[in-house]
Amino acid sequence: MNKKILVVDDEPLVLDAIGRALSKEGYEVMTVQDGNSCLEALSFSEFGLIIMDLHIPGISTGALAGAARARCPETKFLFISGGQAPDEATPYIQKPFRISDIRKLVGSILGDTAHN
Repeated sequence: MNKKILVVDDEPLVLDAIGRALSKEGYEVMTVQDGNSCLEALSFSEFGLIIMDLHIPGISTGALAGAARARCPETKFLFISGGQAPDEATPYIQKPFRISDIRKLVGSILGDTAHN
């Protein structure tokens, strides 16, 4: 299981909260605030999970998913947003959320039974 997580959100408080919470659970977490930084991170590292706000400046969710899957086909996604849930079957959590809920969801997505 790849325990590396990329968190993409343009809100610094969200990045900090998710990054600290998941790091405490033993995940290796990288946080970025925009699409260009996200694509740069994908160019030098593989991630088991990408947690991404649906509305990130500089990139569409489709472009990000395509770039991530080209690099690492096993990458999983968790979308977050204050808006409506996406229509796809992709895991999604609504803002505002509890940190305990995101920890549990990440454990479930990654098949990490120690964090479920």
